[in-house]
This record gives sequence, structure tokens and C-alpha cells, in this order.
Amino acid sequence: MSEILLETHGLTKQFGRYKAVNRLDMHIRRGAVYGFIGRNGAGKTTFLKMICGLSNPTAGEYSIFGYSGKELAQVRSRVGCLIEAPGIYPNMTAKDNLMIKAQLFGIHDRKYADELLDMVGLGDVGRKKAGHFSLGMKQRLGIALALVGNPDLLVLDEPINGLDPQGIAEVRDMLRALAQERDITILISSHILEELSKLCTDFGIIHKGSLIKELSQEQLMQQCEKRLELVVDEPQKAMTVLDSMNIHDYEAVDPTHLHVYERLEDSMLINRELVNAGVLPREMKVNQEELESYFLNLTSD
Repeated sequence: MSEILLETHGLTKQFGRYKAVNRLDMHIRRGAVYGFIGRNGAGKTTFLKMICGLSNPTAGEYSIFGYSGKELAQVRSRVGCLIEAPGIYPNMTAKDNLMIKAQLFGIHDRKYADELLDMVGLGDVGRKKAGHFSLGMKQRLGIALALVGNPDLLVLDEPINGLDPQGIAEVRDMLRALAQERDITILISSHILEELSKLCTDFGIIHKGSLIKELSQEQLMQQCEKRLELVVDEPQKAMTVLDSMNIHDYEAVDPTHLHVYERLEDSMLINRELVNAGVLPREMKVNQEELESYFLNLTSD
């Protein structure tokens, strides 16, 4: 089993009677790129602020690198955060912004800032003031600031929000490279499942403050895989028929629905065999759910 780097137990944040985060249990393994998915207002930012030590939980606890409670102070420097808008001095250059934070870590070599700027694609900005940067450039600088101190865990809150398609693709490629080349575990929040699906290895879906599902990329892709959907009154009998046809890649979704993931081109043959066995399908169709549809169906009321 992979080592769990970040784990929460019943983590809760309450404002008056309103629970922004409600008894949330999350598990992030070392080396993962964990996509934290939820609609705007679902509680993503509130949760990330607690993980980064910017807000105290009302109830519950969490551990990072095996440390919890007061022990977390020992490992805070190993966590890099970009929550909401990056904290940038607009009248200073990108390099000077980075060096102010670097010096807090005892780093005084200005080449360190150059390396970070190259890493996030800002190596050519020169003396341009950060206040004149585009939104995408500011996001990149924010990520560079979060990387100061060489963290083992990078926490990013909506880093692709407001970017154009090219900017989204560039940030995505950059984060993939960071995870693979520097072995950084990344927790990234967004409401855009389609984009995170191209980057993340694991996913947690939050709705109204509660984590309603955790799944791997493989499990997510299977949920949205092309499949034959059957509605039958006797699913056990139908599964026996599928087994006799040497079809084994299927699952019973609920008491009347079966999803078949192989030999979709033989749907008429499957129908005939079911009928011959006395199983009459009430509905039968080949379907493929879009990622966004899957997310919206999960978080619908």
C-alpha cells in the first residue's frame, strides 16, 4: 500500500450554524497529484486553508507526513501553498518577489530565483514589474512563490481559474513536470473536472462541505467508459447469461442496472441470449458519460 502523506479525520469548519466543511475524511498518497473537485462554494478553499494552517478546524483533525496537532509546526515549511490570489508585490519584479520569500528560508543566492522562474516559464520576464503581468503570468509567479523552500507538498487553490486554453495547458504541463521530475505531491482544487482529469492521479469530490467520493484516475475513467447499459428485473440471472457468453467485465450498479464494458458490438447477440434464458431487458443502450456530466450528476440535488 502506498504511504499516506496527508490524511484528515472528520475535519469540520463551522461559521455560526453554517458548516462550510462537514466531517471530511481525505487520503492523499505520497507522489499523487490529487484533484479536489467541487462547485464554487462547495468548501474547497475553506478546507485548503485549514490544511495550510491559515484557519483552525472547528472539529476533527488532520496529519501531514505523519505529524498532527501541535507537531505540525515542525513540517509547515515542507508545505507550499497558493490560496486564492497570489500575494505579489506589484511594484517589484518577479525575481525580487521570490527573493523576499527565499530569504525567510535562509536562501540568499539570486540564482535560486532564476531557477524557479525558469521552472514556471517566467525566465524571460526581466525587469518587468509584477503588477503588469497577465493573469496567467501572475498565477505562474504564485506557483513559483509556493515552490520556495522546495516543499514536498504543493497545495494550489484554483490555479487554472480564469486562464485561456493555452494558459491552462501550460500550467497543466508545468505541474505534471513538477510531480514527475521533483517528486512533489500536489493537491489542486478546481471546479473543472475535464482539465484535472488530464493531470491528476487521484480525485476527491466535495459537495456542500462533504466529501462524497474519492477515486483513482482509473476508476474515474471507468465511470465514464463506453458501456452497454442494461435494465433487467433479474440481474443475477442476467449475470449468469453473461458469464456463459464469456463476458466478465461487467458490474451491477443497483438492483436493476447492469453495465457491460466489453463486446459492445455484440449487443444484439447479448439481447438474444438474455431473451432465450427468460430474461427480458426493459432497456438496453450503449452509452458513454462525459466527465462533466458525471460530476454534475454526482453533485446534483
